[in-house]
Amino acid sequence: MSSWKRAPCQMTTSLVLLLLIGLQSGVDCLRILAIFPLNSHSHSAMCISLAKGLAARGHELDVYSHYPLKNPPPNYRDHSLAGSLPAYTNNMTYDMVMPAQPSLSPSSIKKAFEQISTPLCGLMELPIFKDLREKNFKNGSYDLVIVEVFLADCYLAWGRHFNIPMVGVMTTPLIDWFNEPLGNPFNTAAIPGSTVKFRHPMNFWQRSFNTIGYPTASDLEKDLDLLIVNSHLSLEGPRAYVPAIVPVAGLHISDDDTKLPKVVQKWLDDSTAGCVYFSFGSMLMIETFPKPMLKAFYDSFKAIAPVRILWKIHKPELLPPDLPSNVMTQKWFPQNQVLKHKNTKVFVTHGGLMSSQEAIQFGVPMVGIPVFADQQQNVNVNVYRGISAKVTLSELTEEKLTKAITDVIQNPVYRKNLEKLRSLFVDRPMSALDTAVYWAEYIGRHGKHSLRSPLVDMPWYQKNLFDVYGFILFTLYAVYFLMKLLVKKVFGHFKKDSKHSTIIRTEVTAKKKN
Repeated sequence: MSSWKRAPCQMTTSLVLLLLIGLQSGVDCLRILAIFPLNSHSHSAMCISLAKGLAARGHELDVYSHYPLKNPPPNYRDHSLAGSLPAYTNNMTYDMVMPAQPSLSPSSIKKAFEQISTPLCGLMELPIFKDLREKNFKNGSYDLVIVEVFLADCYLAWGRHFNIPMVGVMTTPLIDWFNEPLGNPFNTAAIPGSTVKFRHPMNFWQRSFNTIGYPTASDLEKDLDLLIVNSHLSLEGPRAYVPAIVPVAGLHISDDDTKLPKVVQKWLDDSTAGCVYFSFGSMLMIETFPKPMLKAFYDSFKAIAPVRILWKIHKPELLPPDLPSNVMTQKWFPQNQVLKHKNTKVFVTHGGLMSSQEAIQFGVPMVGIPVFADQQQNVNVNVYRGISAKVTLSELTEEKLTKAITDVIQNPVYRKNLEKLRSLFVDRPMSALDTAVYWAEYIGRHGKHSLRSPLVDMPWYQKNLFDVYGFILFTLYAVYFLMKLLVKKVFGHFKKDSKHSTIIRTEVTAKKKN
């Protein structure tokens, strides 16, 4: 624990949350070290939302990330990693992403580890982290460390370094190899793995592959006292989770009263025939796509007029000339506010997980055009749910894109399915942020291993009941062996008596003949 004196935090959350946490008047303030090393804006959105939520509760935070806040509160101290790695935001061209694996296959994950993990772990050698290691041996320690867990287990060593509880933030659904170290049950018969394209129910061969391909885990992952996961039962289906795994999908979504820029507000208000919001996220530059694809976009925009389009383009000067008049381009749009507007009818998206969740939260059906990583899988799932159409880049034409957009606008089934899914997604006892903050505070209050499953510390043969099954089999075999001996002895005795009786009868018969 740190040497500084704790003080009660001022409560800033809702009355419902107060009741749920036992009508407390306050909680001890925690000194929290938060390390978010991945230089991805979409991943950072979830992590920073949690950090801001904890700061709003009065906790002291030192946050190491690539995305420092513009106006942080006094108890939120940024330690910027910006510039230490190549920027991904608005910096990924078509030529950069097309050689990438199109899905979360085992080979693509191996490649991601090689390309992402090494640079991420290399950040640990920066002076900013060296100072952190040395300074806190002299000036006391933190009460809690929060780290993003994504392809870089090296950051899990901070919990051991300070000997304090550790909370992980997983910006994806639960990755397979985190089940074992957290003692979480994972039934390969019912739950498709992270790296496969299967959906429940799986056939025999799919279940076989799902079981044989199950990955192993790192020992450092056992140090996690809590794992906050970007998941929800409405998205992945009901699953068993130990208390140390808390699903909080939508944590990054800020449904506040932020105003749209006036020019965008007027554009949407005047879009009486409807508006299509078109964005490929924070990294991809659509303007770098091949000219035939951009022409297909232009022609499709013209074909769906008078429907309007809001198109996120970071460098509009790279676009071909003669942009259709029903299109507005901006370097950035406040996405949540655009999706909330009543005239936004369709979201054309690359299929990023965060964007998909925002579309579900605000009830906007999608047209998915997946490009790389998990986007293919996300779009396929949304198509399966009946909330999205799909157009592949390899088959992109004006006709197919126009048909997909028009169908999603005109077919009420998409919005009906989305409303049903949305009602499941938002129906929770607490918001995603309040849930994450509560359980992080819980670990801070009660310390290491307070939610630890006994399975974590059991050897593999015990947690899989192999010793119990072995004992049962041994007992059954022993009983069988003893019964076999008994039967053999009894029948042997009867056989001996029978043989003896036969000999006597033979002798009697022989005497009578004589």
